[in-house]
Amino acid sequence: MNETVMVRTKVNDSNVLSTDKIEIQLQSKFSGKQNSTDQIQRQKTSPLELVILPTTENDIMFPNVIDLNVGGFYYTTSLSTLRKYEDSMLAVMFSGRYSLVRDKTGRIFIDRDGRFFGHILNYIRCNQMPIESIALDVLHEAEFFCITSLIAKLENSSPCVISLRRRESFRRLIPDYEHMKMDIINKSIEKRSAFHESRVVITQLDHTKLKGTIPCYNCSREFVTVNHACAFDGLTADLQIQQQLKPIHSDISIDMDKLISFVVDELVHDGFKATAERVTCRFSVRCQSCTLSGLYTAGGILAPRECQNIAHIIKFIWS
Repeated sequence: MNETVMVRTKVNDSNVLSTDKIEIQLQSKFSGKQNSTDQIQRQKTSPLELVILPTTENDIMFPNVIDLNVGGFYYTTSLSTLRKYEDSMLAVMFSGRYSLVRDKTGRIFIDRDGRFFGHILNYIRCNQMPIESIALDVLHEAEFFCITSLIAKLENSSPCVISLRRRESFRRLIPDYEHMKMDIINKSIEKRSAFHESRVVITQLDHTKLKGTIPCYNCSREFVTVNHACAFDGLTADLQIQQQLKPIHSDISIDMDKLISFVVDELVHDGFKATAERVTCRFSVRCQSCTLSGLYTAGGILAPRECQNIAHIIKFIWS
């Protein structure tokens, strides 16, 4: 017969705030109430099937050794291991305040990916860190179970986690970043044809463009009215992005070059074959009077003039 111990739930004032968030999450997963019929039925089960035995509202009986079923993977660990980090979800789950779901064999069931739960236990037991190839998966489990010290160590030591945090930080700086990224992907798919590539042209919404009435400073005899549609390698703009990106933190400067570079990096990370190039419109205007007299080649200032509007072309390769 398994030995059981009586555990009286105590909550220190200093831990109340740190566990409030976890308790809210648990309320959606575990029922905090049990009727008298359930209590009587549990008390009649054999000790091997006894996972949580409520005796009063505040007193819960746990075995010293806990058998777990995590997404179909079986684990056995001690109650003290699960309670080691008081601000973790595991500690709250086994604090005695919640009725935990169990499978038909009596194991406490946790609906998570059991492949990585063992690494969570190994860290709690002996501070063992996961290998790099599974660091992101273990990070997700550590975030779910609120193992804050493991999260901090991964953020400071794992290259893939550091890269993830960098990308997350940049995304937060750009308003509607995810919407903009999806617009680029959707446009590339829309332009995909029988050819193995598609190109998406991105310009600045408030770009500096050659337009208006322009005087010739060479001969001062002619004013040229300019109104043209910019073209970049023969392509017109597919998407326009506001040049003033208005980052959340005003002390951080983000220009179009940085933004496009980051977007391409994200696309490659997501599995796309994408590259980017910077192209100038180069639409030119010549003074007709200077052109006829041949003066435009003799150092005429601003005659001819060229449009300096910049576009970024993201090229997608479809295999």
